[in-house]
Formats: sequence, C-alpha cells, structure tokens
Amino acid sequence: MSIKSRDVDVVIGVARAAGDLARRMYASGQATVREKSSAIDLVTAADVAAETFIRDTLERLFPGVALWGEESNQRPNQRSFWLVDPIDGTTNFAHNVAYCSVNIALQDGLDTLLAVTYHIGLDCTYHARRGLGAFLRDASGNERQLAVSSTASLRTALLITGFPYHRAESTDNNSAEFAYFMPRTACVRNLGSAALDLAHVAMGAADGYWEAWLNPWDIAAGALLVREAGGTVTTYEGHEWTLDANHIVASNGAPALHEALLDGIRAARASLPEKRLAVFA
Repeated sequence: MSIKSRDVDVVIGVARAAGDLARRMYASGQATVREKSSAIDLVTAADVAAETFIRDTLERLFPGVALWGEESNQRPNQRSFWLVDPIDGTTNFAHNVAYCSVNIALQDGLDTLLAVTYHIGLDCTYHARRGLGAFLRDASGNERQLAVSSTASLRTALLITGFPYHRAESTDNNSAEFAYFMPRTACVRNLGSAALDLAHVAMGAADGYWEAWLNPWDIAAGALLVREAGGTVTTYEGHEWTLDANHIVASNGAPALHEALLDGIRAARASLPEKRLAVFA
C-alpha cells in the first residue's frame, strides 16, 4: 500500500477525531474506568469507543486494510494492517493527566510506513512517512520538521522510561535499570505514554528512552518518528527494533550515548535475582 500526503492528512483527521471523542466522553462523565489485567492496568469506555470509531472510519476510508487494535487485540493475517492504540497512557487519561495520545501506524509486515501520534492534551500531532522525515503539526495546521537532539554523553542526557504492570510482583520491573541511570544522567522521567515518550526523543526534547514489556501498538509509530528524525531504535541487545520485540531503546543516535544506554541496561540486569525478560541469553 502506497501512502500519499493526502492519506497522511486523512489519518491525522481520524486520530484527532478519536481524541476529541475521548475528551468529550471524559468531560461528560462517560469515560468509565474498569480493570483489565490488574488493578493498575486500566481501560476506559473512551478507549473502547475510540478504537471502534477508528476501526469503522479507517475501514470505510481504506477498504481492505485490516486493523490490530489494543482493545480487540486480534493480529491480522494480512500483510498490510493498521496498528492502533486508541488511548496510549490510559492511566494518565483516567486521572485527568494530559499526557496521553491516540496512536496509529500503518504496517507492511514488520515495516512501519506511516506514523500518527495525536497528543490529546496539547491538540498537536506527530507524524512521519517512511523515508520522508518526521513532523509536528499544531492545532492550526502549522508544521515543523522534527530533529533529534545533539547530546553526546550519558551524563548530560535527559532520559524517559516506564514501568510494567507487574512491578509489585517481580524484581525484574525496570527498577534496577532506573537506579543505574538516575545518578549517571541529567535526569530520568517516567511520564506514562510510550508513544509520546518516543515523540519527545524525535523532537529533541529527550535524548533517550528505554522500556520493556510493551506491545507493538505502543511503540511502532514512535519508533518510526525517531528514525525519521535522525535517531536510532534498537532492542536491549542492540538489534534493530521490529514489532516482534517487546523491549526498546531509542536515542538521538549519538554512538557513545546509545552504547551507554545498552551497556547500562546490561549492567543493571546482570545482578537481578529473577529475570522475566528474555534478553542477554
């Protein structure tokens, strides 16, 4: 499936409309919350409604292209499909924290062709097409091209990360990695939306990001944004990141910084008494 500039505009429109639906449901008290896999893994009625809206709209606009969404979670058999997280950062959304997003990627197998990440709180959209750069579009339609930062060392880097839902059940919960990096960097932030975390690396606001136990709909769009903005995206082991990996390291691409991120993760995980993540075997 080829993607034209007008298709980008259409998908951005779909993402913005889904975000507006979520905002209206929250404002009217319709975004009711329930537990999904645990007491801290939440889903709201707005997540479900937004995914249904995105599915129905994309099916009408792009007939024949399948969809893999977080809430339905059925991986298609087709090579081309939409990958959708209707609200990335549901916990933030449920607590009225504005750092949450609508995430849509178009896949050709493992290759991401189009990324659209709509920031629900700020009403702006990050988007990218493979090979054509990454951009930020504001609510008025003004755009600027994104570029990663020039930070070269770990010591002066601002990093972002997140923690898994099993963090109270296992010592393999990113605490060791967080403890390693916090005193060795400018700071480490935990903001609550993997999609927006990656967008912040793409725009140069953050220098690096790592996280594990993620799903493809969390990070496919953001990975393309970072790559198209000049950054590097790998697994914890330094391999090129694809949909098959549930762990990711993204940086501005400075070789010393990216290697320091990989080395730090390896060092932090070496002394873990329990290992749930299948890396460094």
